[in-house]
Amino acid sequence: MDIETLNSLHFNAGYLVFKEGPGGIPVALITTPDATAAITPYGAQLLSCRFANNDNGLLFLSEKAIFQEGTPIRGGVPICWPWFGPDPKQLNRPDHGLVRTRMWRVASSVITQDRECIITFEITDTPETYALWPHRFRLTLKVTVGKQLTMELTTRNLGDTPLELTQALHTYFAIGDITHVSITGLEGLVYADQTDNGHDKREGIAIRIDAETDRVYPTAGGDIVIQDDTLKRNIRIESERSKTAVVWNPWIRVCEQKADLALEDYKKMVCVETANAGDDIITLQSNEDYTLKAVYSLE
Repeated sequence: MDIETLNSLHFNAGYLVFKEGPGGIPVALITTPDATAAITPYGAQLLSCRFANNDNGLLFLSEKAIFQEGTPIRGGVPICWPWFGPDPKQLNRPDHGLVRTRMWRVASSVITQDRECIITFEITDTPETYALWPHRFRLTLKVTVGKQLTMELTTRNLGDTPLELTQALHTYFAIGDITHVSITGLEGLVYADQTDNGHDKREGIAIRIDAETDRVYPTAGGDIVIQDDTLKRNIRIESERSKTAVVWNPWIRVCEQKADLALEDYKKMVCVETANAGDDIITLQSNEDYTLKAVYSLE
């Protein structure tokens, strides 16, 4: 859908306007009294969010991010669905699923009485997706921008048979300096260390990152807090129906290998992902739905 049509359907003076973004993709620019945000229908990917009470943006977006059809955007909040990580069936399908490099439909937008902006994106199965993953589905992402940032990812099984999926809100958080960050809320949990062949290890204290990190934690969905001493703020992550938390930082080697990462980007970001991944597989019966929810706020 072109920019003119999107604005004819969703423009709201002072709150929501669509403009052409990098690589010609449409981007919704959202402004509320409490926050601003940018989100594109390409992958239904949130690109930025900044709260009015803080000068620094919530999210990291690589300056070398590639904006072109068929390529994931490095940063913001990519949607990993219906699998997280490599193709679980090893059929040479894309890492992190089918939807982060496809254009979604803007289903609705509304301004609430609290002057929040809610925008909802939707994608359904096509012959192309069915050939890769033979299920009928409707996937929606509802984003609420206000005093908090809320993301709700809802899967509905439109087929006659059960479907299984894993998923993640692959959130890249902006930080001041990775060496002055700690992550709390996962203490005492046994995690799979993906940098060490998936071996199980136990988290004893708050997480401090000083090397490539890729950890999958089973969790009951309690709050996780990123404590950033450099930017003098805490990022709180509240989640619902998330059975997994993933903590990832590429460190130096991966930044050197990736064309869409600058050499020192590892210092400026950390991913703490709200997910159902690994062995935490979601099974949906016909006409059943499941909503994964994350709420982000600053303290």
